Amino acid sequence: MFRRIYMVILCALNIHHGQRCRINSRMHFGEPLPIILKDGRLLEPTDKYGNVDLQQGETLTLSCEGASHISHPNAKHDEITADITCIGGDNFKNDDWLNSPAIFTMFRCLYPPNYSSQRTNRTCFDGHPIIEVGYRVQNEFYPVYESCFNEASLNAVYSKYTQKAYNANYQTKVERPFFIANDNYGFVPVESLFSPKGQKAAVAQLVGPMIDSYVTENEFLSRGHLAAKTDFVFAFGERSTFHYVNCAPQWTGFNGGNWNTLEVDLRNHIHVAEYNTVVYTGTFGVTQLLNQYGRRVDIFLYTDVNNNPVIPVPQYFYKVVYEPSTKRGIAFVGINNPYYTLAEAREMFFCEDICRGSRHFPWLSWDPDNPNEGYTFCCTVPNFRETVHHLPIFDVTGLLT
Repeated sequence: MFRRIYMVILCALNIHHGQRCRINSRMHFGEPLPIILKDGRLLEPTDKYGNVDLQQGETLTLSCEGASHISHPNAKHDEITADITCIGGDNFKNDDWLNSPAIFTMFRCLYPPNYSSQRTNRTCFDGHPIIEVGYRVQNEFYPVYESCFNEASLNAVYSKYTQKAYNANYQTKVERPFFIANDNYGFVPVESLFSPKGQKAAVAQLVGPMIDSYVTENEFLSRGHLAAKTDFVFAFGERSTFHYVNCAPQWTGFNGGNWNTLEVDLRNHIHVAEYNTVVYTGTFGVTQLLNQYGRRVDIFLYTDVNNNPVIPVPQYFYKVVYEPSTKRGIAFVGINNPYYTLAEAREMFFCEDICRGSRHFPWLSWDPDNPNEGYTFCCTVPNFRETVHHLPIFDVTGLLT
């Protein structure tokens, strides 16, 4: 009898022997989530369903650097950065730090790790600097995405990032942090300019008493993400999108309307089609409103010390989606202004709309002629380049549908 009990206990202790670990983006990642590295890079799922598979003995690096230490009920002492080793299922070990095998979902930070930006030596269109946004762990910077940033006009030209099939299974219940600017905006009070009071005062200087017709309780300028929060699968990626080099003034109807519809539809379509894409999400032009004299004026949120207008309200937001393996791409474009008529908006379509009435885009559910949702259209990448010249050069041989 004693021998039988002993064997049962022994089997239980070794139940994961020889097994791999599997942790899922929707089930096993808690909050506040540490930064997680594998093989010297930020962690990515290994399949389209958000699973991370590891062989027994493989390691992950967890870090709460810049905010707190790693929390786990089995921890012997505080560690800011530590390795954990797969022992099977969702259990990991570290004999120097953990008392016993530890369930992955219980690894937390006391506070969310701090993300930041880093100005690189690389440049994009017209010599603008490329700014990376990500996390610093043990003096190494790990970028999540990069921004082409116009430092003269304080305008996010585009954000570049990857979007893969697993992104549809992003981690849920991740709290939205405050936007940060680091030192990219100098002394310009970007936070207050996006506030309801700040934006209304800024636009009022340009349109006079017409302001109450534009900035209302239902329609105002939001902090429009370029790379969306849920375009990234884990919490550390989602949080990093709340950076001013990754946003531009966007009218709320468009932000929550066709722009949001495009983000959701595209993410789900990439999941189903199993595409591995590079996405350039950016802005182009400066939108206009009528002033009290019936003249159209360009809309900016600030005038700098040299009397130059900065932080433009873009005329267009776009997503250029490119699949390098097949060299196929497409550009989705939205007009960022609910105060144009349909006729005026159609005049602003700078390419043939290849989505409208096409059988190739049944997955796209936006309402392209609704001003409250945002007028929208699609271009081939070559046609898009004829008007928007700041997109980097890459070879496109076909249409991504």
